Amino acid sequence: MTREEFKNIVKAMRGAYTRCPVTTQQIFEEWYLLLADMDYKTVSKNLMRHIRSSKYAPTIAELRQEQAVGFCNFTSRNYDMRKLELALLGIKSVEQIEEIKEK
Repeated sequence: MTREEFKNIVKAMRGAYTRCPVTTQQIFEEWYLLLADMDYKTVSKNLMRHIRSSKYAPTIAELRQEQAVGFCNFTSRNYDMRKLELALLGIKSVEQIEEIKEK
């Protein structure tokens, strides 16, 4: 995101919230440093979503909308019982299974 794009983000925050956290040039620089690697459209979308749902000004983390990455039991996995059985038997291909059945 460029400085000009970030200025638009700050203008939108000031327009929506009377207590905008970006009040000085130093704070502007700090916020820009922490958000510069983000895409303008992503930050803008996150700000609009925040404005619609909260009466308080957003934090940097809320504008980034980064989710903690961790273990989740409900994440889809790239295996099934057939693949598991093949791996446990040490079989690399379906042809090897047919050879075992024929013997």
